[in-house]
Amino acid sequence: MLVSLSCSCTAQTSKRVFKSFDYQGKKLTYSIQLPQDFDPDKTYPVAIGPSEVASQDDQTFYWKGVKDTYGWILLDFPIYQGNTSEVSAFLDHINMNYQVEGNKFHTICFSANSASIFRLAMDMPEYFHSITGMAGNPGTRDGNQLKKLKGVQVRFVVGDKDTYWMNAAKDRHARLLEAGVDSQIEIIKNGKHVLTDLVGEGTLTRMHKLRKK
Repeated sequence: MLVSLSCSCTAQTSKRVFKSFDYQGKKLTYSIQLPQDFDPDKTYPVAIGPSEVASQDDQTFYWKGVKDTYGWILLDFPIYQGNTSEVSAFLDHINMNYQVEGNKFHTICFSANSASIFRLAMDMPEYFHSITGMAGNPGTRDGNQLKKLKGVQVRFVVGDKDTYWMNAAKDRHARLLEAGVDSQIEIIKNGKHVLTDLVGEGTLTRMHKLRKK
């Protein structure tokens, strides 16, 4: 049973802001959306999603356009490019400037970007609380590679009408369990490949259940 997130019942909304930082002589751009009534002294769960961060319209699909982050800090960054040095520098930058819950992050992937983001999590699992594929799967079936996700919670969310991705998710879910990884799978009845109904609260509610207390 899913947890329903509480939200502020005011007209106030949280705004997405573009920022950048310097890394090895290169300016790296990201976007950040803070919770309503953000308090810099408080700790927050933080989610990072794939985006080129090229424009206001270029945002992680499953929280695109949200007015209320339901208590999350939401980040957009080109994590699908698989540059572990840049991603680790970015996450270190966020940890230095915000109170990140557990000093670790939640991430999300979907469709074509999922293999590279799962690989990123395998290469730097110490940075992540969880990874959610909607629909998205590791590109590998190799148990030795999948074992690298030990300590990271994996969640698959896939529609039952999305046959290819559903079967792949079932396969990877079983292999992750065999590898000793904490894996869950949710199959959405009548769900298609793009789970439009889960944009915003539907996604953040699911990620909320993956928070480590």
